[in-house]
Amino acid sequence: MPTNPKRTVRNTLNVEEGVPLHDQLKPRKSLKYGLSGDEESLFFNDGRRRIDFVLVYQTGSKASDVKKTGKRANFQDQMEQQGIDFELHSKEVPGEGPDVQLCFVKLHATWDLLIRYADIMKIRMPLMKAVEDEHFQDDQISRHCPNPLKVDATLLPKLPQYVSTGFSKSKIGLFNIPDKESFFSPSLRSRIIWECLTRIQFAQSNPSRIGIQKLLADGSFLAAFPLHDGPWEPELNRKPSNLRASLYDQWGRFKMWFKFQPIDYIKNYFGERMGFYFAWMEFYTLMLLPAMIVGLICIIYGLASVGTHIPVNELCLDKEIGDIVMCPICERRCPYWFLKESCTPAKATYLIDNPATICFATFMALWSSLFLILWKRKQTILSWNFDTYYVTEQEEPVRPELEAQIKPDKWKINPVTQVNEPYVSPWRRMLQSMVSGSVIIFMIIVVFAAVFGTVVYRTSLNVAIYASALDAPDSTGDESETFQVKYSVYIVGGTAALINLIVILILNSVYYRIAKWLTEKEYPRTQSEYENSLTVKYYIFEFVNTYTSLFYVAFFKGRVPPPLPGAKGVFNLPADRCDKGGCLIELTIQLAVLFLGSGFVNFVLEMIIPSISRALRNRQHLRIRQRMKFDFRWEKDYDLHPYPGMNMFMEYSRMVTQFGFITMFVAAFPLAPIFALISNLLEIRLDAYKYLTLHRRPVATWARDIGAWGKILENVARFAVITNGFIIAFSSDFVPKLAYVSAYSEDYTLTGYTKWSLSEFSADDFPFGSAPEIIGLREWNPDYPPKTCFYKEFRSGPERPRPYALNLTFWHIFAARVILVLVFEHFVMLATKLVSFFVPDIPASLKVKVLRENFLAKEAFYEAEGRKKGNDGGRGEVTTPV
Repeated sequence: MPTNPKRTVRNTLNVEEGVPLHDQLKPRKSLKYGLSGDEESLFFNDGRRRIDFVLVYQTGSKASDVKKTGKRANFQDQMEQQGIDFELHSKEVPGEGPDVQLCFVKLHATWDLLIRYADIMKIRMPLMKAVEDEHFQDDQISRHCPNPLKVDATLLPKLPQYVSTGFSKSKIGLFNIPDKESFFSPSLRSRIIWECLTRIQFAQSNPSRIGIQKLLADGSFLAAFPLHDGPWEPELNRKPSNLRASLYDQWGRFKMWFKFQPIDYIKNYFGERMGFYFAWMEFYTLMLLPAMIVGLICIIYGLASVGTHIPVNELCLDKEIGDIVMCPICERRCPYWFLKESCTPAKATYLIDNPATICFATFMALWSSLFLILWKRKQTILSWNFDTYYVTEQEEPVRPELEAQIKPDKWKINPVTQVNEPYVSPWRRMLQSMVSGSVIIFMIIVVFAAVFGTVVYRTSLNVAIYASALDAPDSTGDESETFQVKYSVYIVGGTAALINLIVILILNSVYYRIAKWLTEKEYPRTQSEYENSLTVKYYIFEFVNTYTSLFYVAFFKGRVPPPLPGAKGVFNLPADRCDKGGCLIELTIQLAVLFLGSGFVNFVLEMIIPSISRALRNRQHLRIRQRMKFDFRWEKDYDLHPYPGMNMFMEYSRMVTQFGFITMFVAAFPLAPIFALISNLLEIRLDAYKYLTLHRRPVATWARDIGAWGKILENVARFAVITNGFIIAFSSDFVPKLAYVSAYSEDYTLTGYTKWSLSEFSADDFPFGSAPEIIGLREWNPDYPPKTCFYKEFRSGPERPRPYALNLTFWHIFAARVILVLVFEHFVMLATKLVSFFVPDIPASLKVKVLRENFLAKEAFYEAEGRKKGNDGGRGEVTTPV
């Protein structure tokens, strides 16, 4: 039975008048570029065999080098037996002696090796049957955009299309093979040769000594990488002459930030996995545009209406209300304060807690759900265009690391593929899963301890600020002391958030290494299983580590323990109370610092530090480099930074964390989508520049989708609906204001709301040792301290039979908050279900194309069988020569 077919998007066109890229490079030994004047060789010395891969090692006179030489010799013998041609290029390292040489082993995959591994790996290749209709439109937005937003079609033209199916040596005559050199693209050739290198045994006496990874780990080889297509620097006043330069010109430059990405070419150059990442980044960034607009409207509405908002005017302009004495926000060292002192924080809070915020939070909850629905649809189309739509997990090869870990006597026949492969018992996997779960729980406890430490720091700093201001002879203090007290919410919140950010980054780095070790011990069968398992373990911890402090400020600070004046906190420590402006402004500060700070740190780690380290390395080796010129492409690529093995994992992790910031807590920071949009536009071009100019070319890796990150995004979106509902209901003043207008106001306005929302507390009821030592009130006689003060809560007064108990108003508002959460969640869920029903994951037009190309593939097989029987008279089997 033939496998399900689909046409393959292949990089067969270059910029020179539609001439195939491989034909441009094949007849020549090298290409010269006028700008630099250096010789860029992509071929062996015969000028015909293309360099598919490069291994690098250094010779020396140490005793350990003798063992490494033996390993390399065995490895090269095995490469030759597998069908890999190699050619050695060495040069002396100046200043290191004649015995020290830097050696480059240039590898070329023979035709027999390519078709053998293509058959084993079931790589989908084009059949001779042509596709009759146009390329499927995977991006409806870019199709209707003006030309300035699209890449230059003369540099990156539309790619041809074919009907394709899994490659088979026995049916090689069915495939569209113009010539042996150009049938497999450079990225496919490097992928096949890497697959071969990972399975070569270099010690016959030890079956576990297998794979190029072990030789790289012990230093036998210094590097292993495929070559870039040529220099990325364009010639002066000339068009780019290779795919790398074309991608840099249209994709890797910062001034191209407004253009859509050439996703098909990115996939062809770097592989499907990176193609999916950049496609997801582009789609995510485009979807941020409406979120940015609505967020701006929310802020503009707040700025325009803050002057007419009644509760703000009561605080700032009404002398009677402004002179209400408020209870201290901490014990002993904090003084009483007038309600009018919260005027500025109240205005800042209103910018993010106004009627438009409710609409914005509802919009973002719907946006996150709609984003995932539309992304699933686009992801399906991308997998079709990338030719991975039909590929199943069983077709992915077993990880070579697993083959090295499991002894051959423990291997068993796979019931699906009927291939002998490493076997791990379910009990062993279950035991390791229990160990992993225990480690995750322990690390989560560490996170809670770190957050608790931040809370202690916050309360201690708050007390210290007031103490330093009030220890002066004049309790009002000087100008600097007044500044500290006036802006204590920003000082305390900002510094605590910075400490929390540093702790988050450190714990994430430590746990990443722990998670990798745990995943290795789980013995995942394939690379996809390995990355999915690592993704789930790492993100569970990262989620708790990143968002715990935000959940604390949003839902627990000022509420647990009860916010009675003078009450102690957990473990008899000072209670962490909301500042004069409330907890929502502190949540905004915390979110802004974590969101912007993490983005800045990532920029420094990805661009600044690599650039500085490269500059320092070049300076240290300047004399050697002047005498040891790198003339060839393999030498120049070796001088680049190695491509990080799990780089895509970290890229997704950062973006999904950002997605959580702008969905789960966007009600507290409406500007988050704006900053995310700007950050993503820069991130796309930074990543493109980094991969094209600073890093060696990675081995093209297969992917059908974005992996486990898709499920994680779904769960984050669902959780975002809950968090936004709770922030609106419990963290903002929306429900109390609505309840007051509906049931308590005489004129159905917010007039009198400020005083209504306060509860009275008697100064005689302060617990022993917690009463304020200094009054701290200007224009107040210090000999006669206030007898009562007020705090923001719905509780009975000191004269009631049950003083300071939750009153009936509290329970009315609590019931309204719960109802709002339920209505909000069910409304968003119902709207999401309706959208999912009308927008299926697979477009109807794509289903038609699947059926059409299945039919064309079957026709191709039938026609080939008919020709075969006609040629041999129905006897025997003849393979069409190539």
